[in-house]
Amino acid sequence: MTHFPIRTKRLLLRDFRADDFDAIHEYAVDEAVVRFMDWGPNTPQQTQEALDRWFAEQAQVVRLGVNLAIEVVAERRLIGSIRMDYQGKETADLGYSLHSGYWRQGYGSEAAAAMLELGFERFGLHRIWATCDVGNAGSYGVMEKIGMRREGTFLQDTQVKGRWRDTHLYAVLAQEWAARRGPPV
Repeated sequence: MTHFPIRTKRLLLRDFRADDFDAIHEYAVDEAVVRFMDWGPNTPQQTQEALDRWFAEQAQVVRLGVNLAIEVVAERRLIGSIRMDYQGKETADLGYSLHSGYWRQGYGSEAAAAMLELGFERFGLHRIWATCDVGNAGSYGVMEKIGMRREGTFLQDTQVKGRWRDTHLYAVLAQEWAARRGPPV
């Protein structure tokens, strides 16, 4: 059963379309956006390959990963992407990328909170986790704003763009999410 698109106060989280290429490539070449990512800046071919992978995932009857476009409804503009990958044992990994022109406006936390709601309330997950480079204050700020807690920091755990990266691990449990959201009305 499909659960998409997801509508929030200002956003539409939806499957990707062929006409999304230009908007995706715009943020995928932005040095500020890709600074802490293990990808980018993208060539046009790399952006098309990513879009093709997402189309293939969208075509699956059973999706173990959800990768959605983040669209600002008022502008009808794609500003990023958000994903949640099922990791087994009722857990999932959350990740997101957002056009730098839309940072610090609450769009990242609005989209991420919607994915937590999807994971816990519709998919029945037990735990959702996310990681980010320790220097990526914007990303861990989003995680903290939506109620995730820092579980630890891994020192030089992965090599990204030729350097060893320290990584923060954040997570939230279903019961923590439920307590934060309050009892059903």
